Amino acid sequence: MTETSLTMPIDRREGAASVSAPFIETLTIALAGSLLSILTSGFVFGVDNNIFHLPIVAGLFNEPQYQDDAFIQSMRYFASGVWIVLGDTQKYFDHTELVFFVLNFVSRLLSVLGFLCCASLLGITDRRDRIVFTLLVCSMPLLLGYSPAGTGGLFINYFTHSEIANGTILLGIYFAARGRFTAATVALGVTFFVNAFMAIWLAPLLALIAICLFIKKETSLSAICLRTTIGLVISAPIMFPVLHAILSNPELGKSLGVDYAAYLREYFAGHSLIDSISMSGILQITEIAALGAIALYWFGPTARELQVAYLGAILLYLLGVVLPSLSTSPFLLNIQLLRSGTIIHLLAGLAIAALATTWLRRDGSALFLPGCAIVLALYLGDVAFLIAIPIILAARHIREAAEAVPPYCRRVGYALLALAGCVLFPLGAWNYFVFDRAYSAGAQEWADVGNWARTSTPTSAIFIVPPKPDLDAKPTPSIADIALSRQGNFEFISHRRVWVDYKRGAAAMWTPSYYSVWHERMTETAAANDHASRLAYAARKGIGYVVEICDTMPPRDAGDVSFRTAHLCVSAVKRQAAGL
Repeated sequence: MTETSLTMPIDRREGAASVSAPFIETLTIALAGSLLSILTSGFVFGVDNNIFHLPIVAGLFNEPQYQDDAFIQSMRYFASGVWIVLGDTQKYFDHTELVFFVLNFVSRLLSVLGFLCCASLLGITDRRDRIVFTLLVCSMPLLLGYSPAGTGGLFINYFTHSEIANGTILLGIYFAARGRFTAATVALGVTFFVNAFMAIWLAPLLALIAICLFIKKETSLSAICLRTTIGLVISAPIMFPVLHAILSNPELGKSLGVDYAAYLREYFAGHSLIDSISMSGILQITEIAALGAIALYWFGPTARELQVAYLGAILLYLLGVVLPSLSTSPFLLNIQLLRSGTIIHLLAGLAIAALATTWLRRDGSALFLPGCAIVLALYLGDVAFLIAIPIILAARHIREAAEAVPPYCRRVGYALLALAGCVLFPLGAWNYFVFDRAYSAGAQEWADVGNWARTSTPTSAIFIVPPKPDLDAKPTPSIADIALSRQGNFEFISHRRVWVDYKRGAAAMWTPSYYSVWHERMTETAAANDHASRLAYAARKGIGYVVEICDTMPPRDAGDVSFRTAHLCVSAVKRQAAGL
């Protein structure tokens, strides 16, 4: 992408304004790529972290039955500008699933535009190259799902705010590499608006790029400072709502009351503590980092700014590895530096896709067949690195040694591309489709329970939901187990309180007083490990309903079910249950 393709010059013919053709072409490619990406990853509404987002959209913290609900009230201080804007908007537009889908598409579009901008730094500028590059980044498994050693979101199957910041991070890196520090600082401000700690990841990368350009004498210190200051002035109103939400939190700086690392291990340590991550996950992030480094090295000095940003991302991740041994400060651990491995993924995916695109330019080139082999490797899952890294390391020798390329190399190359595009990619997309259908089915069952609860139970009703299944204890957890553990829409639909669940433990990060409530309730419900004891516990606590996975209920209790779906059974708690 050329520099001019990112601008929108005005064509003043007969008084009419029109956007430049290069910009329209870039936007068209990005729109098509975003659609392909969402078709590949799928989209599900009301799962996983939507448990935090949907109560904000519904404005549940304003409803009478939630005035003493510590979790729902904590959502007032969920400091992302996205949810500040969307707070209590359901009453104006009752099509939240459509809103989330559109936002998910916009989020994906922003990421694809960020990829295309950064690819221009690697020489991916003409139409054919950009189309090939976009096809790769929007379909390769490397950029689907989550980072294996930090669990940062890449192209995932539902909408959250954090993935918007993937695009703004890429754009911030691009603008800084071009020396456009005003725009880079605005990108930093937008990233802060979306997710404050992801802006903290981005800031040192922009600083390293600035130092690189300064050393190369491509800019001056005064120019960097002036442009950054202008960017901060522009960004101030963008950042203000998030800063206000953080500073107005009455529990800001309050102690959790327990060791913070211990709390993370109790809740979820994968974003911050390296000893909670499996050796296979650590090996995967190491392989990805190596692949990205080797691919970027191929581009030489022309990619220096991206190389510096990539080095910064790796150093940031390594800081996250050692930080917990140096400090257990909640502020430092909440920056979630292991999760910043997302940036390593993004830049590695950018580099390898750009390298493959460069090698595929001419089918008579000595590097055409290696390029085809890399494309094939990218769709082979975990073995991709074992194939791609040796190919890249050997490619320079191949290019220098080959005087003439035999015709059969072209035929083999096209066969590899056909295998990747017509076999491996559809198989991978089908697996995601099956997984998403299970997620959707699970979300629909929770929606059915929620609709029943809203129409058939009193407003003050409280529900116990099934405990998080121990998926690690099963050699092959079923997709149904995974899907039913991702309820995120029940409270949003029912407007009925949930007593506790595992996911809610995150609220202790911004409202530390909630930890004692969550810990006590999680401990008590874990001890009530069968249907009868859960009914007894619910009766003692004044809880009206218990939701179970039907298969876990004794057959003798099946007749007491007030409502059921294919997998979920709701039992009303009777007063005599207290004597069980």
